[in-house]
Amino acid sequence: MKKRPFKYKKALGITVALALFLGGIGIVQKILDDHTQNFQEESVAKVDEKKTTTDDKQEKKTVEKLKAPVKDGIGIVRYYYNKDDDSTKQDQSLILFEGVYRPNQGIDYANKNEAFDVLAAMSGTVTKKTNDPVLGLVITITNSDKISTTYESLASANVEMNQSVKQGDVIGKSGENVYEADLKNHLHFILQKDGKLCNPEKYLDQSLNTIK
Repeated sequence: MKKRPFKYKKALGITVALALFLGGIGIVQKILDDHTQNFQEESVAKVDEKKTTTDDKQEKKTVEKLKAPVKDGIGIVRYYYNKDDDSTKQDQSLILFEGVYRPNQGIDYANKNEAFDVLAAMSGTVTKKTNDPVLGLVITITNSDKISTTYESLASANVEMNQSVKQGDVIGKSGENVYEADLKNHLHFILQKDGKLCNPEKYLDQSLNTIK
């Protein structure tokens, strides 16, 4: 009979230890659950924040439309040569130089032999500035998508090599050159994508990403 209290105490001790052990497991599990939930919430918040930042950047990035390199009221006097055009327009797309008719690789603007401002048809960087004895003063502006606009027969230029230019900036004044002497004061405007000639008239007021 004297040994019973010891057995009861031993049993009670085991019960208490087990309860404490199970209670400890519950506390640890709760801590782990809380930590996991906080981590998941933080991860979701970071992903959402990153997604929002990306969306904001996409919204801010707008694609320009190709604009005419001249102000309203100044028209095209010689067109880009296209073999599919009718004979009348093809005749207006040929350049007579040194006794030979040559297809026009751009479009020409004139204002009744009066000088006019030449505007940047798109934003970009000045990648060429040269004074050619036949073509006159030449400026080329290129953007990050390898689209370039070239302005020939300039009398003067307001930009320098490697200068950043915004669409609509006045980059120079129209002038005369030897190659198209018959047009007198004019602008010869060329459009290229990856070095390939494109019809500028076709893409006027069209998104730059449509140029092929």
